[in-house]
Amino acid sequence: MKILLSSLFVCLTLTVLNAQNANTAICGTKESLIKGVQSGLIELTLPENISKSDVEKYGSYYKNSFSISFDEKSHLATIKMVENTSNNRRVILRFLSANQIQNVVVEDKSFLVNDFYENFLK
Repeated sequence: MKILLSSLFVCLTLTVLNAQNANTAICGTKESLIKGVQSGLIELTLPENISKSDVEKYGSYYKNSFSISFDEKSHLATIKMVENTSNNRRVILRFLSANQIQNVVVEDKSFLVNDFYENFLK
């Protein structure tokens, strides 16, 4: 009985952790992010469940604010701002939300997308 309960607990824990990762993008270091915001070229590693067609589909809605390229192998999305303003960077939050991304990790610290904007993109 203990083995069954232990196995069930481990399975549930792994499922929860995997579900959290499915909604999380990774942004590397603060330094690279700050440089990216200054230059208008921001890189995010998107979750494995995001496909190139998702990126193209949702990215097409925001062409007035930024263009986006996506490497399917590494899942690296490179966002190039059309006009590098705070308001245009705010639109990145819409793109992330459209892809059901709720958190962005910067240097091993997780931020909700709104907090990510307030701390880094504003």
